[in-house]
Amino acid sequence: MTVRQKISLLITAAGFMASLVFSCFILWEMTEQPLRLIDSDLESTARRAVRILSKIDKNRDTDAPLFIGDERYWLKVDDQNTGKSIYQSRLAQLIEIPELTPGSSTSVNLVIPREKFDLGQDQRDEVTFRVKKFKISIDGRTFLIMAGRPMEKIKEELGDTVVGVASGLAFSTLLLMLVSYFVAGFILKPVRIINEQARDISERHLDRRMPVTGDRDEFNALSQTLNLVFDRLQHAFLRQKRLLADASHELKTPLTMMRLSMDEMRSGIDENPSCLQAEKLSRMTEQVLRMERLVKNLLDLSALEIEGTMSRDPVDVAKMLESLITDYRLMADTRNIQIETRLPRQLLAIGNAEKLNRAFSNILDNAIKYNADDGRVDVIGDQSDADLTVTITNTGPGVAEAEIHKVFDQFYRIEESRSVRYGGAGLGLAIVKRVVELHGGKVKLESKPGSWTRVTVSLPRHR
Repeated sequence: MTVRQKISLLITAAGFMASLVFSCFILWEMTEQPLRLIDSDLESTARRAVRILSKIDKNRDTDAPLFIGDERYWLKVDDQNTGKSIYQSRLAQLIEIPELTPGSSTSVNLVIPREKFDLGQDQRDEVTFRVKKFKISIDGRTFLIMAGRPMEKIKEELGDTVVGVASGLAFSTLLLMLVSYFVAGFILKPVRIINEQARDISERHLDRRMPVTGDRDEFNALSQTLNLVFDRLQHAFLRQKRLLADASHELKTPLTMMRLSMDEMRSGIDENPSCLQAEKLSRMTEQVLRMERLVKNLLDLSALEIEGTMSRDPVDVAKMLESLITDYRLMADTRNIQIETRLPRQLLAIGNAEKLNRAFSNILDNAIKYNADDGRVDVIGDQSDADLTVTITNTGPGVAEAEIHKVFDQFYRIEESRSVRYGGAGLGLAIVKRVVELHGGKVKLESKPGSWTRVTVSLPRHR
């Protein structure tokens, strides 16, 4: 789960809880307010009934309506002094409600058939009554009055209100979720910008930095901290590269002197080539030559790593490849390896001819060295409106799929036996990759183990 989603959920949860508490309070008020109004109405009705009963004849007909509209009320009046019932409304005569203690009130659910009395019952003939009992004294007499009235309509309205509030709560939660998602995106926009810019800062672009504004917030502080980290990283990285370049440069001269001395020593014993000393000198010379090649590659790679720009001129890649193939054909013929070319008359790229020559030379060298005897090397060139592509394929042992993404790493060698046999140091393809990247191109290696290996180089086309 992303930080944006977490912030959105937290804002939504906080808003939902606040809305829920507010909605519950509103519902409670909307539920209690009608009950208070009904209780007040029941008390007014009870007092009215008592005032009327205290003024009329005691022997009146108790079945007669006491006042206009009393048929809507459940009304029962008892004389506490005599303990006799002195009045019952029509509803009280038809419906029995349990007695309450004076001063108490309750809501009672009763089942009343619609045929018996139509009070707006639901489908189950259930009616809810609000009932309250009063104790009222007037003119020296004390009356116990139980008054009640059906509240089906109010109950339905309360049900509709609950549904409305719940629907509003659900809608407001969804709206809050959408708003919080956009708000979280707005809050985290500086983080997204920092993340995108930090992703572009690699070992090739350590000079790039995070933009720093004048705002005094956490994001600006984060940018400043990251810039300090990149400063230290760039300084250490450049020191490492310069150390490697300086060490390689210092090793170059002693190795050259050693090789020249060995050549001189070998020239003195060439008359007896079977001599053990000559064999040892020959092996030592091979190792010195290997070290010289390694130092040269290190120097070249260090120069490419430190170099950020280069001269850019039109380069005919087709002509360059034909010249290289002519040079490497002699090495291929010793192992009966055929080199087939399919190049257009002209492949013009924009870049540095010397560096491109080194890159394609390394690829051709690998294509022949790591090939099978009686094998084949295909060199194909093509171009489009935007770029040109050179594909070099050989019929060698191939590269395992798990190792393909590592072949361009420095000092990476697929098999130790190959490096011993061919003297490789794992820098050839690293140099190729760096040269192609300096030219704004791309290089890709594909392989089928035991069958073929293909290296594809794409370069911007010169117009």
